[in-house]
Amino acid sequence: MDKRQQDLTERRIVARGMGGPEKIDRHHSRGKLTARERVDLLLDSGSLQEIGLLASHQGQRPGEPTTPADALVAGMGQIHGRPICFFAEDATLFGGSLGDVNFAKRRRIYTIAAREKIPLISLLDGAGFRAQSMLDAVEGAPCIGHTIDLARLSGSAPTIAMIMGACAGEPALNAALTEYAIMVKGTGMIAAGGPPVVKASTGVTVTKEELGGTSVHAEITGMIDNVVEDDAAAITAVKKLLSYLPTNAWSYPPSSKARNAKAGAAVLIEKILPDHPRRPYDMLDVIDCIVDEGSFFETKARYGKALITGLARLNGHPVGLIANQPLVKAGSLSAAEAQKARKFIDYCNAYHLPLISLTDTPGVMTGPVAEREGSLKYGLGAAYAMAWADIPVFSVILRKAFGFGGALMAGSAGPQTVALAWPTADFSSLPPDSAIESAHKKELDAAEDREALYAELMTKYQTFGGPYPAAGVLNIDDVIAPSETRGRLIQALETSMARRSRTPGPAMRAGVMP
Repeated sequence: MDKRQQDLTERRIVARGMGGPEKIDRHHSRGKLTARERVDLLLDSGSLQEIGLLASHQGQRPGEPTTPADALVAGMGQIHGRPICFFAEDATLFGGSLGDVNFAKRRRIYTIAAREKIPLISLLDGAGFRAQSMLDAVEGAPCIGHTIDLARLSGSAPTIAMIMGACAGEPALNAALTEYAIMVKGTGMIAAGGPPVVKASTGVTVTKEELGGTSVHAEITGMIDNVVEDDAAAITAVKKLLSYLPTNAWSYPPSSKARNAKAGAAVLIEKILPDHPRRPYDMLDVIDCIVDEGSFFETKARYGKALITGLARLNGHPVGLIANQPLVKAGSLSAAEAQKARKFIDYCNAYHLPLISLTDTPGVMTGPVAEREGSLKYGLGAAYAMAWADIPVFSVILRKAFGFGGALMAGSAGPQTVALAWPTADFSSLPPDSAIESAHKKELDAAEDREALYAELMTKYQTFGGPYPAAGVLNIDDVIAPSETRGRLIQALETSMARRSRTPGPAMRAGVMP
């Protein structure tokens, strides 16, 4: 028995050795942690349940060398005392590429995550399919079954990817399909094929960053939700994200002890809006005065910058926030902002996060570029997501709320538990200046004093456009002072908690999205 125990111990040592000291040193020299170091940092101490430690693509026959854990560390563990599944690609072995057993381990983890209804976290640092495997067996048609398995996990329990190295092929597909993706700046990359493949197939020479780094996927495609500086920061971000989310769609988000807003928030919020209605301000300053101190976790900050999305806590309860950013394009919505809104609304709905909407937008961006980008189509995609969202929604109109953009953010007859407006609010189907120019063009062109007539018309339009006429016909529920915003939202949120007397479950979706 002692010999058998010794044999097991030796096999485990080899399996945990990854690619060996030389390759591990090379990996560290690039500023990267190894797969096992990443897992140790991710999981609660002592909670690791590794699967497939002794698996090896090579070495099934006696005398052949092994591939430790077949370049994939996988298993279950806990984060903040809650269970998760994970796999971490080991770039010190065959570049973290996929062999047959590596692939089988991934599918095993998918199966466990689906069966146990727990989050799946992918630590990606791999080169895709392992070319050496093509010589081992008949490959046949490319497999899509595992991709379908991963897609079906979405909405049942959180799926999160950390892109910690250059990921091409399968790891890139994995990152694109997960619900939430975090990329390490400088080392992370996502692409269907890496630079060598691009060079061979198209003749184009391109760097990893140019092909699929943060400047591409965080700023242009919107695939990346957070950009971080190193591996440790990526893991910290995952832990914080999970703190807002339920373990699965059959449970509600975990509330924590209530905290106050930052010191002086009630006074500061009264001073944020400029006196002139066309001057911009930073909506993040408003958010900072409303949510529990230090709790705001912004998502997709580099994409669709005229719209802010993120998670926070309000009186200890996790919530989602969607807010126009007047510092960028006056807060107008283009295709990027609309796609950002749609995915975020879906995300909040999937995991039962109440949604707060802070509105200051002149509407949907118009013009030839906006039409070619599909601003209307994607905007209506966000409206479709809202139509199927079965979560509490609270809206506050701070300043502008015009046209469909305003309707999407805080439209009347919408799903709001409460619809509020500040005294500075101004809303209608069109901005007053646009309405005047389109409806009174002939009168203005024929007027002896165009400016005087324009001012007269503006006064008339503004008479019907402010918050008090709207409150008078119950188009909104109430007009509140900025300093009252946090308190009113907390009251509405606590009221909506009565919904949680019902058993939660996965979000329903029907129809065809625009």
